[in-house]
Amino acid sequence: MKTDIELMGLLELARETAVSAGNLIRQKWSQPKEIKSKGFRDVVTDTDIAAQKLITDAIQIKFPAHGFLTEEDDSDLPTDGPVIWVIDPVDGTTNFSREIPTFCISIAAVSAENEVLAGAIYDPMRDELFSAALGQGATLNGQPVHVSSIDELGDAVIALDWSRSADLRQSVLDVLDQFAHQVNTVRAFGSAALALAWVGVGRVDGYVNFQLKPWDLAAASVIISEAGGKLSDLAGQQWGYSPNASGCVAGNGRFHLTFNN
Repeated sequence: MKTDIELMGLLELARETAVSAGNLIRQKWSQPKEIKSKGFRDVVTDTDIAAQKLITDAIQIKFPAHGFLTEEDDSDLPTDGPVIWVIDPVDGTTNFSREIPTFCISIAAVSAENEVLAGAIYDPMRDELFSAALGQGATLNGQPVHVSSIDELGDAVIALDWSRSADLRQSVLDVLDQFAHQVNTVRAFGSAALALAWVGVGRVDGYVNFQLKPWDLAAASVIISEAGGKLSDLAGQQWGYSPNASGCVAGNGRFHLTFNN
């Protein structure tokens, strides 16, 4: 377990690099974008690559022995170390590529024992920095935050996002059929990490996604936990960090949805 000073050092670096990457992204917001396909319903822009390099360069200067797990492939980065930095330089790339101003940078520091130590999620278009470290509470732009106090499903605002594959999209439709009429309303943001951060600050009361990568979840997991919420797998078991993809259900802990995909 890291000391409080070590945790705050990791958190501060996550915050600084997220904001620096956000400044870069804002500069490139209205510029022509180079957009490439990484696969079915999956794109990357030159801004994703530039933002990731800015983040990883800064971390390597500070912690040269640390490793990385990043959304964009970079064979020059080490993958092992006492701390692994889990990074999504632009979560919501499709939104960014279409100039829809809903996306974020997500950065987390994870121990060799797969414990998320600290994380930061930065929304550059709203200049909002969500962050947390173990035992230190969660903040938005430096102010303490907590999950919502909504305890009735009928009052709840639930968020979800669409998976890429046809079968998982059908699962999303099945979920909507299951609870859409029971809740206040449903939102889809196109940025999982940002939607999860909004669970942590109480703007939405729950979030469902049937398949996410670790860089979508890592930073959000510590923010939600430190804000008093709950993050689980689809069956309702507490979510634990893994370098593999997984589904998730997030909530304020006062009610919690479970699904089987």
